[in-house]
Amino acid sequence: MHLKFVPVTLLLLSSCQGTQSHDPSLLSFRMPEGSTLTLNKALEIPAGNTHALLQSGKLTTESDRNLYEISCRFDVRTFGPRMIEPEVFRIRRTEDGQRRASDAGIWAFFSEIHLDSDKGTDVIMLRCQSWGYGMDWHFSVADMETALGDYFTFTFSQNNKTN
Repeated sequence: MHLKFVPVTLLLLSSCQGTQSHDPSLLSFRMPEGSTLTLNKALEIPAGNTHALLQSGKLTTESDRNLYEISCRFDVRTFGPRMIEPEVFRIRRTEDGQRRASDAGIWAFFSEIHLDSDKGTDVIMLRCQSWGYGMDWHFSVADMETALGDYFTFTFSQNNKTN
């Protein structure tokens, strides 16, 4: 690399750091450290499962969900049937990604929100996902809120640090 390109490269890289948003409806939004996820009402973990699945604000099943619409899985360690009572979970870390879902150019876009419980609930994470084509975009946190309906609420910390 020629030395004359170093200042331009540094300028371009530093300009990207200021693009993070504080608006959950934008793709550039990242959950600040110290944010929480509140389960607002009891959530049923069905028999034989270690998760509850939500889509469009309602509980659904793997066979009934629309793969091309965002759905969120609330994962726990112990099999149901059982109820998870309302609680505030600490968001430990978040991860966004994508993986190829089929040879037909379909991708699975996902966000994993790793959770901790102060009450000893055996929660693992909330994993939201939707399928799309390579030219599609990832979904926003506001889209995840729509999928979760009134079952869950995010509370974003005012901390400026991000995960």
